[in-house]
Amino acid sequence: MNRKLISLAIVIILGTKLLTGCGKETDSVDSSSKNGLTTVRVAVMTGNFTQYTALIGKQQGIFEKNGINLEITEYAAGVNTIDAVVAGQADIGNMADYAAVNRIGNTLDTNNLVIVSEIQGGDVNGFLYTAPEYADDLKKLDGKGFINSVGTVNEYYNSQIFGYLGFDEGKQNLVNSDGTTTSLALAQSGDVAAAFSSGSSSTYFEGIGWKKAIDGADLGIETYSYYMTTEEFNSSHVQMLADFLKATQESYDYIMEHLVETAKYLESTLGISADNFKSDWSIAKSRIGFSQEGVEQLIKIEDWAYNNGRYDKKYDISNYINTDALEKIYPDKVTVKQ
Repeated sequence: MNRKLISLAIVIILGTKLLTGCGKETDSVDSSSKNGLTTVRVAVMTGNFTQYTALIGKQQGIFEKNGINLEITEYAAGVNTIDAVVAGQADIGNMADYAAVNRIGNTLDTNNLVIVSEIQGGDVNGFLYTAPEYADDLKKLDGKGFINSVGTVNEYYNSQIFGYLGFDEGKQNLVNSDGTTTSLALAQSGDVAAAFSSGSSSTYFEGIGWKKAIDGADLGIETYSYYMTTEEFNSSHVQMLADFLKATQESYDYIMEHLVETAKYLESTLGISADNFKSDWSIAKSRIGFSQEGVEQLIKIEDWAYNNGRYDKKYDISNYINTDALEKIYPDKVTVKQ
């Protein structure tokens, strides 16, 4: 085992009601072995790249072809998927860079987590949205309510926004939200004036008359996402993890090759807009593997989180990375420096 190796932003389908630590099963499957397949429980973020990849991969029999009986459970945010892994409710969870770094940093003495693959990485396809009265003078947002999701990458986004606008971060009013439904209620009530949103959830802010204020690309925001599991699961199920990651890559490839068909299927089954899905997926880049850029992103976020008081002790995030499973299937995609 080598311990030295390691948008899209959270998208939550309107109307999904999830509580921290509680998941919604997308497809309930008996956990007993079926037809010689090995059951793998994956925790995904609702409306996220990984949810759709897992759903389509299962629907098309790609995971089954790779020997896996896949159980999928949805959670509101990456912090929830990590909690599911820690609690033994899931074998593998996906999360954004900040959620992974923050969760490890706040449990250094007790956690047994390991990051086993990148999933995505790059610019976030999102915008800062504001109530109409602030659209022409963003300086008026100083001190007004910004939607915030504690423990998620949204905390990092807000910090970058405040820096971009020249606001004193310590004087800003962060209003906590647990999902899109709550955020929209806050927006409509006038309790908040701004929110960063990406992917299909952005259409909901536009639907209530909010305006695009700053493009995520202009803010310089990049987000990477990863798969995480426990040290015990990783060390005892290397081949299973390899099969899971291989099936995930093949599922992504299938979607790219059948984008229109997939979009129509998800619109009919999940009610999401086919056009929005195709637009979001046009910038979705699969990064199953582990790049040096992925490691450096985690290091950058860890430095930022520590320097901004998110936890008390600085640590080396590379100690929580393992590529044993990846090296079985995609050794050429592991480009981290030794």
